[in-house]
Amino acid sequence: MIEWMIYVVLVTLTLSAAALAAERAAKVRRAATRWVWIASLIGSLLLPTVIATASIRLPKALASSTTSTSAPIALRNTTSIPMPPMLLDLGDAQVHEASVRMDTLISDTWMAISLLMALALVVSSMLLHRRKRGWRERMLCSEQVLVASDAGPAVIGLLRSRIVVPAWLLQASEAQQQCTIAHERSHLRAHDPQLVAFALILLILMPWNTLLWWQFHRLRRAIEVDCDARVLQGGHDVGTYCETLIQVGQRRSRRIGVVPAMSGSASFLELRIRHMLRKQKKWAHASAAVLICISLGMATFAAQVTPPDATYRNTHGIAELSSDTLDRYIGFYQNDSLSLITVTRDGNGLTVSVSGAMGVPKPFHIVPINETRFAVEGDNPLGVVPFPGDKGAEPTVEFTTDNHGRALRLVANQNGHVIFDQPRIDKAAADRINDALATRIKMQKPFPGSEKALQLFLSDPNSRAGMGDSLAWVRAHNKAAREKFLTELGPVESYTFRGVTKFGADDYLVKRKHGMETVLLMLDGHGNLVSAFQFDSRSRFAKMDLIPAA
Repeated sequence: MIEWMIYVVLVTLTLSAAALAAERAAKVRRAATRWVWIASLIGSLLLPTVIATASIRLPKALASSTTSTSAPIALRNTTSIPMPPMLLDLGDAQVHEASVRMDTLISDTWMAISLLMALALVVSSMLLHRRKRGWRERMLCSEQVLVASDAGPAVIGLLRSRIVVPAWLLQASEAQQQCTIAHERSHLRAHDPQLVAFALILLILMPWNTLLWWQFHRLRRAIEVDCDARVLQGGHDVGTYCETLIQVGQRRSRRIGVVPAMSGSASFLELRIRHMLRKQKKWAHASAAVLICISLGMATFAAQVTPPDATYRNTHGIAELSSDTLDRYIGFYQNDSLSLITVTRDGNGLTVSVSGAMGVPKPFHIVPINETRFAVEGDNPLGVVPFPGDKGAEPTVEFTTDNHGRALRLVANQNGHVIFDQPRIDKAAADRINDALATRIKMQKPFPGSEKALQLFLSDPNSRAGMGDSLAWVRAHNKAAREKFLTELGPVESYTFRGVTKFGADDYLVKRKHGMETVLLMLDGHGNLVSAFQFDSRSRFAKMDLIPAA
């Protein structure tokens, strides 16, 4: 849970910065600003939760041709910006037992604080209702108001909001009375008391996130700034209104909780007055456009941050699933035209076998973490070379399901990268894949375009042309280690096709100036390299540029 909370704070921080830029743009354009902070509060709560847990279903027109059902996509798999490893390490450095106890403590504390906040709001409302009994009603500037000796100007009440003014306002000038009532009446018409109450509910849902409290503080300020603008738009003199604000600020009354109030700190009143007196600059629209672009960019960044896999095997317990639930995942999943993923039952978990995949030569066991996500047991069973900064990136397998819980796709992730994302198929289609692999092994003939693909591979290009996305991604990350390996072997002198391996890969023996190497290649139907494997034939030291997914 700690790593998820760190992720939430990171997203909230980014959205807060985006809201600051958007608020500045709104002020430049003399537009309302409170909606910026409401959007930021909602986004800070919903975005990390939805990205980490939700899936979407593609329209049928975009579904895979191998299945008639549209394919659900986990939103976490659409993100592209991994969290800094040092932040993940903060939440992933505990042993299993300590982590479980810590998660329980955090959850219980979170719930307790939320309940205490809700209780405090109820008690505050009751106390305010009790105070209101001592206030008297009076007409002021054609408005029925409550007059208090030590409260106001403010708007109180959620269902039936009322204006409360301090007794000293009755002796103030008519102009100041009109400005004050206009200000509070504007709060009523804008439903600001309900807006503040809604924001408080959001805070109760996640009270530990201090950045949310800062956003709430900014919202309170934005509400007053917007109210000032509406009062001036109503025709009130800016000089008289500013004098009224100063008068109210100098005679600040006793606070009435978190209700919309005309007064504020001296520094905030000064900012409000400066904002009202500021004239629009020549390049206001251009600067607002730039700020809006910055805000949208930062909001997009927040949406692209990859949530941590909170279901790591080393920090969370194994879930107990019923036999019926596990049986929903048993079956076949097509990796490519020559490669098949087979899922079978194995105790409280599942066994995954992949035929025709060089990187997954042996079946591996997966155990449930929740109803659809499984932890992968074993030492790098998916065959992906770890890269710097990949510490703690445990492999996981997730099944996307239909409305009845039946698996539609198998998605495997490791090191923040999708290894498999393949559709479920029936037994007849699985038999055709196995037959095609068996025929290819029996014929011992290279793929069409195999020699051209080998030459491309041996040239070690920086371009992604002629390669699948997964292989190109791995090669980019493996570049430094691969270049060192190839430098030691020297330039290519010749190569020989030796046949087809049991995985269906073309097997080449490559002679280099300082040694020999074996290169295994897999191509798709378009002649593109989808996986490759090369190693020094003498030392058997493997340097993989391999992703088993087609």
